[in-house]
Parts: sequence; C-alpha cells; structure tokens
Amino acid sequence: MAVTPTTLTELNDLGKDYFSNVYVQLINPETPLKAQFAKLENAQYTGRKWIFGVQTRIGGGAANAGANKSLPAAAAGGYDQGEAGVVRTYTRMALDGLAIEVTKKQAGSYRPALSETMKDRLQAHDLEVNRQFFCNGDAQVAVLLTDSNTSQVLTKDYGVTNGGLGSRHIYVGDVLQPYSQAFVARTKCTVTDVDHSTATITVTPDPVTTAGDFFARATSDTDNYIAGEANGLLASVKDSVTFETIPATGPWKSTRLHNSGTLRDIADSLVMQVIEQIRAVSRQTPDLAVCRPGLVLRYSELFLPLRRIDGQDMQLKAGYKPVSQIMHAGGAIPVVTDNDCPNGRLFLLNTGAFRLADLVGSDWADMDGATFDRVTDKDSIEGYIRKYWNLITVQRNANGVIEDLNEAAIDKAV
Repeated sequence: MAVTPTTLTELNDLGKDYFSNVYVQLINPETPLKAQFAKLENAQYTGRKWIFGVQTRIGGGAANAGANKSLPAAAAGGYDQGEAGVVRTYTRMALDGLAIEVTKKQAGSYRPALSETMKDRLQAHDLEVNRQFFCNGDAQVAVLLTDSNTSQVLTKDYGVTNGGLGSRHIYVGDVLQPYSQAFVARTKCTVTDVDHSTATITVTPDPVTTAGDFFARATSDTDNYIAGEANGLLASVKDSVTFETIPATGPWKSTRLHNSGTLRDIADSLVMQVIEQIRAVSRQTPDLAVCRPGLVLRYSELFLPLRRIDGQDMQLKAGYKPVSQIMHAGGAIPVVTDNDCPNGRLFLLNTGAFRLADLVGSDWADMDGATFDRVTDKDSIEGYIRKYWNLITVQRNANGVIEDLNEAAIDKAV
C-alpha cells in the first residue's frame, strides 16, 4: 500500500522532531573535532565562495622616545584576503512503504522505522563531514597499489605518504570515481566488498585502473574531485603551496616537521620543538592536539614512568574529554584521538585559527515545507540531509604537524 497523505504528514513531523530533539542533542564520540571550531563571521558570501580577511603579519612601530622626541612611526601588520569555496554534502534516506505500515500496526507509531533509518544515515553524514576535516582538499580517498580487474588493492589514505592502509573510508555500496594522477578519469565503479585486513576492495564494473591512480567518492553523475572537498587539516597545515589564494610566503605557513617519508618514533623533543616554533612565529600556543589512537599509545608508553601524559581532568567544547594532555612550559595541551586522522601524524592546533563556515548547518532539505516526499512509481518515501560548508583557516601559522611517526596498529580488521 502506498503511503497516504496522513502518513506522509506524520512522518514529516516525526522526521523534523527526531532530528532537532534527539539527534542534534547527542554527542558523537567519533566526531569531536567539528565541535571545537567557532563559526565564521564577518565574511562575505558571494553566492559561489566566501571572501574573508586574514592577518598574515603582526604590526610593528613600538619604541621608547626621549623627552620632546618623535613618536615611533605607525606600522600596520600584514593583511590579505582569503577565499574558499562551498562544499555541498548530502545524505539521502528512504523508507519502504511496507516497513512504515508494519511498524505502525505493531508499535502504534512510525517512529521505530524512522529512527532506525535516520540514526544510520545521520551517522554516515557525520562521518563523511568528519573525514573531510582531515582531507587534502583534492578528493583523494585512497591510492591504488595493485590492479586486478575488479579486485583493487589500496594504499595511502587521503593519498598521502604513511597516511594509512587505504581502505579506511570506503564502505560497501560506495560509488567511486578513479582518476590518474594527471586527473584522467577511469571507469566509475561501485564497491561490493571491503577487506580491511588486506586493504582490498571488490568493485563492479572493472574500473580499468593502473597503479598510482586515486579514488574519489562519487554519485551517478559527478564526484568529489569535480564538486570539491573541504579545506581539511592536510590542506591547511602545510609549510608550502598557496592556500585560500594566499601564497605560503613569510609567516603565512604552518610549522611542519617530517622525516622524508621514513617512519621514526615520536619523541618529546619533536613535540616541544613544534610547540615552541608555533609560539615563535604566531605568538599563539596550540590548544588542541589531534592524532590517531595508536600514536597516543606510543607516546604514553614513552613517558609512562614519568606520567607526562595525564588523564581526563579537562573538558572540551560540547562535552568532549581528551584522552590525555601534553605538558609543556606554557601549560597543558589536550589530546583527542580520531580514527579519521591520517596515520603517522600529530596535529598541534590553535582552535582559534579556524572558522567553520556553515550556511544552514546540517538540516533537512525542506524547501517546499516537506521533509519527505513520495518516490515516483515506488512504494516508498525519501528525504535528504544537506550541509553547505567549508573549514576556513584565518591564522595558518598558529598550527603545526609532525609527520612520519610510528604508531601502534589500530585499524579496521574486516
């Protein structure tokens, strides 16, 4: 039986009620990073991109002067205009007519069918947004290591050296668009199986790829390379390349310590060096460290006798608690672990250096007043969550990263 107008009205109301009164009140422990950034304000949105001002250099002009002597000359700091595009993230959900009617008859409400579907889709929405907080802005989810027709062995999460096995952010049912490193499109494919223990995905049809190609998330008629991804930490926390239309010259770049791709153990001297370098160039002290759980384990093992990493006596925004703290001369920096973070990296961030540009927040697309609509010629209804956003960096030199770090093996197994 197809849904009736009464059913559709009730489900529209339930959908909005569940999202606003249930889901947005929950704290998702898998996505702590997005809760730490302030909203972007005092920026102009042109309809296609955000335009905002950033200070790239501190002003001067301070000096002593004797009696009846000239005051120091005024010296303005360095300012520039940054630009960032808009990322459109969608999560679609549908309810089968049979499931709707059965739950209504058995439970007296459509809520059981709706809440189960929404919980699943909204979690997927959060995880995709969280993944893009770390991405390089180039749509690379993974790089192809070995091509065996419909069996694809992956490497390099986010397409970066030592970033991970490669399959971490790929799920059964995903549509992927392969590209060569010269951005030549291969054959689009759908994932039918994922084996994380071997970083192997099975796809259909044969994407006709070659080693070194990268995969981007896709839909039936576009993909993340064309649509664009957010300016995540891998794009922002660098010591090179133009970012947000501002060249990485002078102080407009982050502190980066690397070992040219060769893994090494984390050391207190490396961490302190980055912290102090950030303070030297930006006059700011990092207030958040982000890494994968395996790196915290390595660091805590290193200083276990000294208890240099403390526990949970600090609380972050939205109720999150750090797993540990890094002690330094300026105080303590809370550490949060995130499974979406690329391997082998410790990001040391100043949360005030970022702004979350979000036009409408994550919310239902209900331009006609309806959350759900009938699917043409189908015994079902569907709706989708939308988010128009990007991560803006307003002080790039207030952040740093240590790369090429050994960490304990913690990852998906199957």
